Amino acid sequence: MSKTAVVPEAVREIERKYEAPAEQEVPALGGLPGVVGEPVHDSIQLSATYFDTADYRLLAEKITLRKREGGDDAGWHMKLPAGEDTRTEIQLPPDESTDVPSPLASLIRAVIRGHDLVPVALIITDRERTRLNGENGVLLAEVVSDTVIACKADGSGESTWQEVEVEQGAGGQALADAIESVLLDAGLERSASPSKLKRALGTSVTPYVGHEVTTGKASNPRILLRNYLIEQLRALVAADLGTRRADDEAVHDFRVAARRIRSALQSYAGHSSKTDDLITDLRWIGGKFGDARDVEVQWERLVERLGEIDEMPEREAVRARIDEYFSARGETAQETALEALDSERYTTLLDRLDEYVGDLEFDTASHRVGKKASARELAHTLRHLAHKVGKRVDHVFDADTRTERDERMHRARKGAKRMKYAIEVMEPVSKSRAKRALKHFSHFQDVLGEHQDSVVAQHHLLEIAAEQEHTSLTSFGLGMAYRRELEIADGQSTLLRKTWKEAVKSASSLW
Repeated sequence: MSKTAVVPEAVREIERKYEAPAEQEVPALGGLPGVVGEPVHDSIQLSATYFDTADYRLLAEKITLRKREGGDDAGWHMKLPAGEDTRTEIQLPPDESTDVPSPLASLIRAVIRGHDLVPVALIITDRERTRLNGENGVLLAEVVSDTVIACKADGSGESTWQEVEVEQGAGGQALADAIESVLLDAGLERSASPSKLKRALGTSVTPYVGHEVTTGKASNPRILLRNYLIEQLRALVAADLGTRRADDEAVHDFRVAARRIRSALQSYAGHSSKTDDLITDLRWIGGKFGDARDVEVQWERLVERLGEIDEMPEREAVRARIDEYFSARGETAQETALEALDSERYTTLLDRLDEYVGDLEFDTASHRVGKKASARELAHTLRHLAHKVGKRVDHVFDADTRTERDERMHRARKGAKRMKYAIEVMEPVSKSRAKRALKHFSHFQDVLGEHQDSVVAQHHLLEIAAEQEHTSLTSFGLGMAYRRELEIADGQSTLLRKTWKEAVKSASSLW
């Protein structure tokens, strides 16, 4: 991905798929709620080449990538899972190349990890399409009956079947439910096959499967750590894709997942050159996202702050200065994050994390520990972390200056995050007590987080005020916002000891 990343257009697709017996026709759909006039029918033929890695990494993640010919949406399509019956479809116009366009390949870089995208299947579809329209010709839903001929890219494994799909339009779920009732009454059944590609490839291929979470209650710290790392690695890769697509909150989600993995390793993995290197690189990639997240948080925060302050002079001019300041920084910060995602160091980090989880899987099978020993190990870790955070909290109240206090509160915040994530790792051992502890720690984190956001806001306001391209009244308005942030920081500091006592008291039930 280049520094100025191209984000392809995306649409949300809500679709239901049904099994249809051979020669089954779609039943009459006239007279359904909201439908105006008779349904509109037409026929089209579609041909699509599907792409994946040789070990089917996209298929494993329920991602579909194809180049389609025919119909009114010919071109490159990528479909990403977005919930039950829902996918996000990203489209690019047709071209003459058989290579996957860079904007699409770049989006899934964390999934394919350098593996080539190659043709894996050819699917030809004879489609009978029925459109249900509402007032003014608005498309309420589209029902298609597909006769499908599919084979692998080398021409082997040909198969044929018929299916019906209902794509939700302006008619929403209510109309989709009404259509489903008609289809089920006609003898159709909801399909268990997630996609045409999955059905075309059949059972003869085994998609790449990463590490699977161990089910059932476990008290072995290695199993708990392994399960937690698997979940957070998935979250990291999902946030990677979201960041490349400029999704809301993706930068935040990425930083949280990276921090959770790092904290879990620090708390439970023990010291070794392998884990130390992983922790270093996780800190590095999180840092590369730091400015991008800072811009998101602080820009929104300071705009809201302006609205809270009465009698602010030149409010619009102050807003303009804030917008200009963060706009410039936001573009640079986003480029920094994207460059990090495209780096070999980051891709290697993902592979090394996978390898580490695989090593843990071996350890859990060959180095079993008793339940009591496991509980003691977990309790010892939490007690140790609580002691460290408690000392940091105490040091806050020994500070001689506001600056020193703020720095010490930030250290307490980092320690509290690590302890919170350590509790998350062992939550399966004692869900109810862990959930109570996490609730209190979230409150404690809110106090520390609001304080730190206020301190950072003060820094940005001083930088904006130091620039010369504004009037004295604008500077005064910035000063009013700065004073308000000082008051917020002071107020949060008074809540520190109380919220810490509540958090550690709740957490102590875990040891």
